[in-house]
Amino acid sequence: METAVHFGAGKIGRGFIAELLHDTGYRVVFVDVVDALVDLINKDHEYYLFQIENNYKEKKIDNIEALSSIKEPEKVIAEINQAKVVTTSVMATNLPKIAPVLAKGLKSRVGQGKEKVVVMACENAMHGTDILVKAMIDSGEITQAELDEVGVYPNTAVDRMVFDGEHNGHEGIDIGVNYELAIEKDKLVNPDDEPIKGAEYTSDLDRHLQRKIYMINCGHAISAYIGYANGKDIVQDVLNDPELVKEVRAAVMESAAALEKEYGFSHESLVDYCENMFIKRFGNPKTHDEGARVGREPIRKISYNDRIMGPANMCEKYGLDNSALLKGVAYALHFYNKDDAQAVELQNYIKENGVEAAVEKYVGLKPSDRMFKVIVDDYNAIKVNR
Repeated sequence: METAVHFGAGKIGRGFIAELLHDTGYRVVFVDVVDALVDLINKDHEYYLFQIENNYKEKKIDNIEALSSIKEPEKVIAEINQAKVVTTSVMATNLPKIAPVLAKGLKSRVGQGKEKVVVMACENAMHGTDILVKAMIDSGEITQAELDEVGVYPNTAVDRMVFDGEHNGHEGIDIGVNYELAIEKDKLVNPDDEPIKGAEYTSDLDRHLQRKIYMINCGHAISAYIGYANGKDIVQDVLNDPELVKEVRAAVMESAAALEKEYGFSHESLVDYCENMFIKRFGNPKTHDEGARVGREPIRKISYNDRIMGPANMCEKYGLDNSALLKGVAYALHFYNKDDAQAVELQNYIKENGVEAAVEKYVGLKPSDRMFKVIVDDYNAIKVNR
């Protein structure tokens, strides 16, 4: 049985990437820094997934073990030396933290003549694997030439709903049946290889990445911000409110119109994507998305090229309506969560300097920009029901 090493034993790691690795036939070795997760996996060397849409049908994931990257780095390096695939789901901001030990593992393969290992960052970010490669080089543990000798580094686009779950006397992870894992096939040694079964292999990853970020991530975040302003703390409550879901859908379909122009998606395919991959999936009353979690780090999410302003700017480029997207930014400017450092910073800045200064500083628009005035006017018109 060939080995796949996966960094990150959280819900996405166990509930998404590792399931596909397991179903492909790999022995999966998790690497994490949290002792409780490492111990949990090593207790029984198996865990359970529950399919939300199939009445929580149970699926066992086995042939697994876990290592601590802090306490057992040499074992991690040894597993990477033998692995066929290395994947991550640690959040893009944490990629530099795992880069040194991963680089050491890849360095150990230099000069051995092994088949090239496939290394992929499966993160909710644009070109996450490129970020990881740069972090490994910056660590000083490996050079670009050595990386090229031992591996290939395709970028990915990822999307799946995962939640903590407990059914039939088993603790595990609730998972949505629908998912997306798109992989750059042109960066594989053989573009016809499928190192992970169940993934989609594409020569145009950017269109998948932007469709996911500009529609799913966009709508998800705006749902949280609209929910906050309307006294709804759960995203599903927003998406099942006939009036509020209209606002969310309008924003997502503005993004869709821009993507249609930019990448040539068919209108029908984007309507289907909006309804089935976002509205129905995230509106499922069996799921429970807390707005405080979904809306966290609002400064990052309203930045000029992120999930809301990115499609708004694309709409602006093509002369398309972006009023619902801009109102989504205005809702985000009202968002507050005392446990979220960015939300606290944003509200303190608005209180001290005014919303106009905040739009200029955090959104990246100038007072002379048309969109600047729209966001400020929307902000002032929104009545927060908290």
